[in-house]
Amino acid sequence: MLLSVLVFANTDNGINKLPEKAEKTIDSLINNGLKNQVFPGCQVVVLKEGEVIFDKCYGYQTYYQRIPITDSTMYDMASVTKSAATTLAVMKLYDEGKIKLDNTIGQFLPYLRGTDKSQIPLIELLTHTSGMPAFIPFYKKIANDDRYISTTYSEQFSVQIADSCYLRTDFQDSVRYKIATCKLGQKKYVYSDLNFFLLKEMVEYITGIPLDQYLNQKFYQPMKLRHTCFNPLKCGFGKADVAPTELDTFFRHQLVEGYVHDQTAALFDGNAGNAGLFSTAYEIALIFQMLMDGGVYEGQRYLSEQTVNFFTKTYPIHDCSRRALGFDTPCYAQYNGVIPKVASNKTFGHQGFTGNVVWCDPDEHLIYVFVSNRVYPYTEPNKLVKSQIRLTVHDAVYQALKN
Repeated sequence: MLLSVLVFANTDNGINKLPEKAEKTIDSLINNGLKNQVFPGCQVVVLKEGEVIFDKCYGYQTYYQRIPITDSTMYDMASVTKSAATTLAVMKLYDEGKIKLDNTIGQFLPYLRGTDKSQIPLIELLTHTSGMPAFIPFYKKIANDDRYISTTYSEQFSVQIADSCYLRTDFQDSVRYKIATCKLGQKKYVYSDLNFFLLKEMVEYITGIPLDQYLNQKFYQPMKLRHTCFNPLKCGFGKADVAPTELDTFFRHQLVEGYVHDQTAALFDGNAGNAGLFSTAYEIALIFQMLMDGGVYEGQRYLSEQTVNFFTKTYPIHDCSRRALGFDTPCYAQYNGVIPKVASNKTFGHQGFTGNVVWCDPDEHLIYVFVSNRVYPYTEPNKLVKSQIRLTVHDAVYQALKN
């Protein structure tokens, strides 16, 4: 029998938990997803007015049903990293006056100077309107090539991308060269991981330390987020603490456990700005609660209210009003079924390829987080997108609160 476990429900702080009828609806939707192997397990957290009104864990880490999901099970957050990590760092630097959004990326990254990428302003990277291509599959060229991949660590092969799997140290510079010389397209909305790779590189250039260390210092550790980090196996966690992702039969030739699923992020020590963050639904909700509260969490200010309001507001540019600065929004030309129609236009958040989503609706003081490892054991077919479970659960929350 598939597990459905209530791990926490807030009931004594003036904010009622979701009505029993709504809980049963959500249970039914998710248990149906478990039954149809849309995902082996998931976490769902809802905050209203800063209080937990729904927090449940369902299922197991895999379909073998050996390790049940708990509130401390860590998930690969995939592209939620863009908002809950890289964008936070950019916001902090902006707050401190170390960058302006009309700065060009070439002002910070010497390897871009003399290329057409050097003149891209930061505002275009944050809104995916830079003209950068959607994706470059760097890993495909080196898969199964022992000139680039080794089973043993050495000075020449020092970047661990999985168990007994090490990347040639200088390949990162080859990636940078390919990004610097790739063809730049029209200035319009094209969602691209490369935009956030460049933002990550900028943060590290300015701060002089890796992005994950900067985020730990400025946000995660002072916020006491115990299960939010990059490279969890290097942070004292074991594989049993992390839901596995894909059975990678092409690149790493193993089940990816405790290492980032995204191949480009794997090439950069588990973090390329576009992916790499591991966390829980509850701790992702806390990050977005800090943003909803204008940059304050538990009485400590992490960002100015002006910066939070500026970054989380839709920023029209190059005939696109889809994005805020580092965040997705529901301001589409046509409704596309990603977020309930009743959500306000001020809503901001992000989705992740591995099966995650976070949405923050300031008008309703509502935060919704759904995390899963829907890519286990294979990324296709994407049953989660077809099922629309993330959307229907989110809609059930709105309906319960409005009735």
